Amino acid sequence: MWDKLRKGLLSLKQGENGVRLIVILGIVGLGLILLSNFLPERKTAVQTAEKATAADTDSVQAYCRQMESQMVAILERIEGVGSCQVMLTAAGTSETVYATDAETDWAESRKQEQKKCVIVSDSEGEKPLVQQVVSPKISGVIVVCDGASSSIVQERISNAVQAVLEIPANRICVVPGK
Repeated sequence: MWDKLRKGLLSLKQGENGVRLIVILGIVGLGLILLSNFLPERKTAVQTAEKATAADTDSVQAYCRQMESQMVAILERIEGVGSCQVMLTAAGTSETVYATDAETDWAESRKQEQKKCVIVSDSEGEKPLVQQVVSPKISGVIVVCDGASSSIVQERISNAVQAVLEIPANRICVVPGK
C-alpha cells in the first residue's frame, strides 16, 4: 500500500501538472493558517466553565463576608459578648433556579410531562427568566469574642448563630479572644 502511494506521489512530482498542484495546495494551506489568526477566538466549554466557577467563588465569598458583618453587628449587641469576629464557611455555590413552563399529556393512562425554560426578551436580547437565586449553605461558623470565656455567653452566641443560620451546634465554634 505504501509503495503504491509513494509511486503515485513520485509520478505527480515528475509531471508538470503534479508540481503545480503541489505548489497550489501548499499556498492554499499557508493561506488558511494565516487566516486562522484573524478569526475570533471561540470560547470553549472549559473556558466558560472556568469563568463561571471563578464568578461563583467570588459571589460565595461576597455572600460570606456580608453574612459575617451582619453576624458581628448582632452578636456584639448580646450581653457579655464584647467585641467579636466571625468567620463563615459555605458548602457549594449559589444556585439559580429558572422559571419553567410544564405541559402535561395523558396518553393511554400514561402521564407525559415536558418542561421548557421560560425565555424573556429585553434590550440585551433573549435570556431565561430567573425564578429564584438560592444562597449557598453555610457549613461552619467560628466566633472569637472577648466574653467567650463565660459558658453562658458561649451558649447565647451558639443559640443565636443556630437560630439565624439554621446549622447544628456541632458546626459552631465559640472561643475567647486574646
